[in-house]
Amino acid sequence: MSEESTSEGAATHHDRVIGRVEPFETRPRASIVHSDETTKIVAFEFDEGHELPDHAAHHPILVQLLRGRVEFGLPDRTLDLRPGEIVHLTPRLQHSVRALERTTLTVTMLLPRN
Repeated sequence: MSEESTSEGAATHHDRVIGRVEPFETRPRASIVHSDETTKIVAFEFDEGHELPDHAAHHPILVQLLRGRVEFGLPDRTLDLRPGEIVHLTPRLQHSVRALERTTLTVTMLLPRN
């Protein structure tokens, strides 16, 4: 074992991230998967056609598509995200999401250390 690694600490396992909640009739529904002092993970469930219009996060985020397909709008382009793809956004970068089919994605907020 290297000097940089440790056997001390904690590991948190999250299962059943897909389908944790049902989407609302006309918009996606979110549920918190994990939250601690440095990270918050939120799962979003979309039905086909659901949208999140332009918005931005205060912190850097990672958006990971778990199932389905979305158009992910950025200021300079639109991405066609599919399962297994991840997008990293810097703080306050405007973006939008439109589900092209039933979709589950997670947003991991990278919070500053206090």
